[in-house]
Amino acid sequence: MAEIPERKLELVRKLLAVAEHPGTDPTEAAVYLEKAYAVMAAYGIEQAMLANAGLVADEVSDLTVTVGNPYQADRRALLAGVASALRCRAIYWRSGRESVVRVVGFGSDLAVVELLFTSLCLQMGSGVLRVRAPEGGATVSFRKSWMAGFVHRVCERLGEAERRAAADSPSGGRSAELVLVDRRAEVSRVYEELFPRVRRAGRRRLRDWSGWEDGRAAGDRADLEDARVGSRKPSGSIEGEPGDRIPR
Repeated sequence: MAEIPERKLELVRKLLAVAEHPGTDPTEAAVYLEKAYAVMAAYGIEQAMLANAGLVADEVSDLTVTVGNPYQADRRALLAGVASALRCRAIYWRSGRESVVRVVGFGSDLAVVELLFTSLCLQMGSGVLRVRAPEGGATVSFRKSWMAGFVHRVCERLGEAERRAAADSPSGGRSAELVLVDRRAEVSRVYEELFPRVRRAGRRRLRDWSGWEDGRAAGDRADLEDARVGSRKPSGSIEGEPGDRIPR
């Protein structure tokens, strides 16, 4: 897997450390996250364009992440959403009480997925512990709906940010958008060769939506742009798992 250059990685780590700290004001955290993600997005687009020109080697590879409790399904959903926003594909299987998630993508994208997932996982985990269910509500179901809203909004915004970064990328030949389309297609080709027989994971259903809006608001604060988009709640269910699952 391609590695992010050490100087760039150190900068991103410092920015994320401030954003992740429980004492950081949410508005200030959003500013630091915006800077961190700008560095990572630019790196990903730069590597894609250099690889397309034959100036660097950036091959399709894979990343394996073990996800345990608590809130295992919600953390799997976060990993799968981040992977998809960064042109990767994820699959999981159960191993005892844990989930093994395998992410397939170009090496430069996998490096960003790993770094960003680790940071967002910390933010989601600390954020959900600070919220309280409405009076008379169940804490567990409230927290699950909060995390669903967080994941939905974060991944929504990551996709938007990636598209903006591609549109803003200078190009002397093929556009970044076309290069990224080809890379996503190549990832899908390799993925389907590796996992020719998988089934789609079922859609998770939430009985309690009480934490959804608060979770989306936290996802906005965890994201990296100033624009705010109107809240949208899916009708009845959300995609809460990585897209594919190896049957057991």
